[in-house]
Amino acid sequence: MSFNQSELAAGEYVVFHARAHWKVLVAPVLVLAVVACGAVLLDIYVIPAEPGWTWARWTVGGLATLAEVIWTLAPVVRWACRTDTLTNYRLISREGVFQREGRDIPMDRVHAVSYQQSFIERLLGAGTLHVQTAAQQSDVALDDVAHVKRRQLQINEQLLNRDFPSVEPDSAADQATEEESGRFADPGAGA
Repeated sequence: MSFNQSELAAGEYVVFHARAHWKVLVAPVLVLAVVACGAVLLDIYVIPAEPGWTWARWTVGGLATLAEVIWTLAPVVRWACRTDTLTNYRLISREGVFQREGRDIPMDRVHAVSYQQSFIERLLGAGTLHVQTAAQQSDVALDDVAHVKRRQLQINEQLLNRDFPSVEPDSAADQATEEESGRFADPGAGA
């Protein structure tokens, strides 16, 4: 699933667009294998091969299919529908199958980016990306980010590439004018 280019503002471009790490699919695939093997073993070794036991084969097949839909197909669809996108203006997170949830973090509101990895996640290159913003909810966690170190570096590069307003030191004339106006006068002095 590629990023919808119509969601971009004028002058905005995509730095990266990614799904969650493939490690989130390991458990659903294992469930698929266990349920399928269990259903086949039940059919071969437990259910008699007589014609009157057809209902039992259909029941086992139906329960196995239901389990695979719940514990395999649903997580795979959720994985496919969750994306994280970084543009030069914002960090975009979208997730949800029937009910979509989106979060946009403007890059000028981002203060810091860090990541957290367990030992297994370090081996796989995944992790949790923490984005500290100026909003009330100051820390946003993006779980199961693939190539988490590279993503942190890309966000930091965008932060460093922003155009910061240049602050020039006050000239002596401006400082004298401000002192005469009493704007920065010490309230305890002069009494």
